[in-house]
Amino acid sequence: MGLLTLVRHGQASFFDADYDQLSQAGHAQARALGEHWVRHGVAFDTIYVGPRRRHRQTLDGVVAAYAAHGLSLPTAIEAPELDEHDGLTVVRHVLEQRGTIGGERAPHDPGGAERERMIRSFFRHYLQIMGEWARGTVVVADVEPWEEFRARSLRALERTCTGPGNAVAFTSGGLVSSAAGWVLGIDDDRVIDLSAVVKNTSLTEIRHSDRRRSLVTFNALPHLPDPKAVTAV
Repeated sequence: MGLLTLVRHGQASFFDADYDQLSQAGHAQARALGEHWVRHGVAFDTIYVGPRRRHRQTLDGVVAAYAAHGLSLPTAIEAPELDEHDGLTVVRHVLEQRGTIGGERAPHDPGGAERERMIRSFFRHYLQIMGEWARGTVVVADVEPWEEFRARSLRALERTCTGPGNAVAFTSGGLVSSAAGWVLGIDDDRVIDLSAVVKNTSLTEIRHSDRRRSLVTFNALPHLPDPKAVTAV
């Protein structure tokens, strides 16, 4: 038997010019995850990391926590299959076409109130548009189609659920949800529903053997006991 832990990246820079960059909170979440694993004596035989900067930065925070205690982790294997879908591009494209939003950027907002308003406004439309994209009624040029993303996520699952031992993969919420969807045998609508609740640096564990895969935990946050440290984008 083997165990795969899928880790969603820490909070990224939503509505900033470059989303693919951990925020200050995201770096703190990654470090907290590493400290939690160190305290509990968690070791990994294999580490995979997706291609995005936010995936690597989350891994780096974990590695730094281990290093602070004189511990090391295996060298990470880069796995492009662990990349996120481009749903954010799809949703923005549709909202702009419908005149719902423009090219918004979060203003300087120390209290975060305006940022939160913009995020809530964006995600009010997210599930509906993602469903339309999954059903093929929305097509955006030069964006990997939903069905190709689902197939890629299955390849990622097959690559990372191999052999005995303890493996971890740093990726994104859509990939986590799609992988869980394959294990549970649920449809696209339910996969999209799952993707809307996956928290930053949450843990999803899959026990696997040659004959079966079983979901052990989903969206767990044992390293973030303070609700104020929990984020979803």
